[in-house]
Parts: sequence; C-alpha cells; structure tokens
Amino acid sequence: MRPSSQILAGRRGLVLGVSGENSVGYHCAAKAKEWGAEVAVAHRPARREAASLWAERLGCHIIELEAAEDASMQAAFAAVGSAFGRLDFLVHTLVHVPPGALERPVTSLTDDEFHATMEIGVRSLLVACRYAMPWFERSESPRVVTLSSSGGDFAMPHYHAIGIAKAALSAAARYVAQELGPRGVLCNVVSFSLIETDAAVRAVGSEAAAATRRHLAKRAMTQ
Repeated sequence: MRPSSQILAGRRGLVLGVSGENSVGYHCAAKAKEWGAEVAVAHRPARREAASLWAERLGCHIIELEAAEDASMQAAFAAVGSAFGRLDFLVHTLVHVPPGALERPVTSLTDDEFHATMEIGVRSLLVACRYAMPWFERSESPRVVTLSSSGGDFAMPHYHAIGIAKAALSAAARYVAQELGPRGVLCNVVSFSLIETDAAVRAVGSEAAAATRRHLAKRAMTQ
C-alpha cells in the first residue's frame, strides 16, 4: 500500500484560483505536490510575474487563465491536457466579489456586481468541467473538488454576495455530479470555515473577518 504521504503519486491535476501565497488555491497546490502529484496552477495574465515565483516555489506548471472568458478556459485546459496527457483531478477555488460590494446592503448590488460574482464563483466550475472532460476521459479515476462555505447555508455579516454565490456553487456541483458521475468522474464539495486569506481579508476587511469567525464559532457543533 502506498504511504499516505504519497497518496497522489502519479496523479496529474489543475488548481484554479491561485491568487497568492496566502490563498486557498496555493495551499491546495502545495499539499497536492507534497502528496506526490504533478500540478498545474492557473493565474490571471495580470499576475504573470508573481505567478512565476509561486510556480517556482511550488514546483508546478503554470497556465494563464481569464475565468470569465470561455475561450481562455478552453485554451488553458488544452495546454494543461497536452502537457500532462490526461487530467486526474481539478480543484476549483475561484471566488470573486467586486471591490466595495460587501460593504453595502445586499439589495444594493448592481447587475454588473452580481453578474461578475456569479460568473467567476459559479459558472466557471461548469465551463471548467466542460473543457476538462476530454482529458478526464483519459484518466482511470478523475476527480473534481470545489469549495463551498457556511455562508452559503447561513447569513453571515459582510458576506452576502459571496454567500449567494457559494450556495449556487453547491447546487451547480450537485448537477455536475449528476451529469459526470455516470461517466466516471467523482465530484465533491468541501465546506470549510472562514480562512483568513489575503483575498478574504480584502473582501470583507479584518474586522468583518473576525466578526464572521465569532459568528461561525457560535454555530459550531463542538461548542
């Protein structure tokens, strides 16, 4: 039996949503590498220079990706698939909220703000799975993992747009599982507590992050 420390040995996968060294995507990629996988990470073109440093530290492949553009998503998966020959796993950690949107009431969200949040946080999973599928078909055990949060189930302070997107993401993942499961692709949603990544603190602010953590602690089953 393979040691648990190398549980992903021989696997090849792509992590979407690496925005910095204190991002969930970065740590997912780092752990996959630690467990023996060959990993590619996607970054926005605007972060090309920083992404080169992340990839070097991680020992990962890098690929440019604009998550709101289908053509960019298609090109990214074609590049990763060609480099790896197949795709064994896809980790989706993409989330986005326009600056200032969480500081205002949920009823004041504009059409553009709502659309951008849903496009990056939810539809990107559907598009990613569409272009991943030809490469999943070359894998013996393909996997999809995306990340939800308690904010998709409960109303939390300063989290409304993201919470709505996370609830929709969970629903989207269930339908992806229904569609891709019979084709051999295992799909999972992992719900975690608030992780104070750079993006989370930028989105909700340090005080709101602390308030949200206190709010979640009151609901914890272990309290």
